Amino acid sequence: MSHKNILKPITINGVEIRNRVVMAPMATNEAHPPGYASEQNKAMYGARAKGGVGLIILGGTYSTKAGWDTSTFPGTFRLDIDHTMPSMAGLVERVHAFGAKIFVQLMDSHGRQGSSRMTGVQIASCTAEPLVAKEEDWPAGLRFPGGVLGELPRELSISEIIALEDAAADGAARAPACGFDGIEISCHHGYLAASFLSPRVNRRTDLYGGRFENRMRYILNILRKVREKVGPDYPVGVRLVANEHMEGGLTLDDCVEAAKRLEDESADYINLSDGFYEKMKYIFPDTDGLLLEHGEPQAFKRALKIPVITPSIHNPDIAEKAIANGETDMIEMGRQLLADPDWANKVRDGKAGEITTCDRDCFCNIRAAMFLPVRCKLNRNLGSEQYMPEYEQPPFEY
Repeated sequence: MSHKNILKPITINGVEIRNRVVMAPMATNEAHPPGYASEQNKAMYGARAKGGVGLIILGGTYSTKAGWDTSTFPGTFRLDIDHTMPSMAGLVERVHAFGAKIFVQLMDSHGRQGSSRMTGVQIASCTAEPLVAKEEDWPAGLRFPGGVLGELPRELSISEIIALEDAAADGAARAPACGFDGIEISCHHGYLAASFLSPRVNRRTDLYGGRFENRMRYILNILRKVREKVGPDYPVGVRLVANEHMEGGLTLDDCVEAAKRLEDESADYINLSDGFYEKMKYIFPDTDGLLLEHGEPQAFKRALKIPVITPSIHNPDIAEKAIANGETDMIEMGRQLLADPDWANKVRDGKAGEITTCDRDCFCNIRAAMFLPVRCKLNRNLGSEQYMPEYEQPPFEY
């Protein structure tokens, strides 16, 4: 099968990306010292850039001190302070040296899905509701006996919410200086912005709760404030939940309406996610192209003019068909690119049959949940890229 549509370039607010393959944002727990991009980070992302990915979205990056203080993972990145910027700039340069573009996904706060275990700081959310997830609603390879009960968060005051919005924008202002090609704002997986949006989680009765317009206020304010910092010609997208899949929660129609509001407010693309932590089986599906089967990307495509990115598509034939049929603009994968960094090059070279296919058993996620560096049973080189000369930074050609 020809995969010409996967290989077509695309432009997002003036930034040309060489193909439609996106590396999903992930926390790999290898920032060292914590908050700084390590040599392993640079080599690992350099390997995926050299492997042909068009766009890398760097995950696990905090834009606020409040987010960092209640981080779930130890080896993540910080852009809420200046000191980390040289290391982050080095990571960007490594990716650019291999021809890919890199956006940074900025996490304002995990909200009720955060943790006090690292710093002792109590988590805070839109309302004082803990995470309660049933065992059977998580992927088969990532189930915890008896399910998951999160910490009890305190409710944020309005002044704290406004301070978080301002801090998120201040953190975002560091991204262009580091050389990042764009920014992605988090509103997915049930993290803080998504919990404000959810009528199931958000029980507030003030201007940040109740009506849809009020529940949209937090994410819209962050987008506005970020845009004020970076200007109109810098790509800013949003990672947005597509469907909460829970009674009383966000529906597909709700999320499409949210995307339209974000587009009107200057979002340059929408990167879809599915489910909340209570429905983790949708975040890490066991089958390929599950969102396409549900008709979710198609609904966003019908409603929006800006590009739509669809995750969890590992099969190049499914990806090619979805792009060719106008069901999505770009396809995104995380676990698959851990298993095979050369996925895009193999598709380009007509060697799709040689791709090492992710088995979706969530071994990588289990490692992350145990605060260990992410590894892959199918790719023994994951974690050793810093010792492989082919991923050292080549000289730039002028």
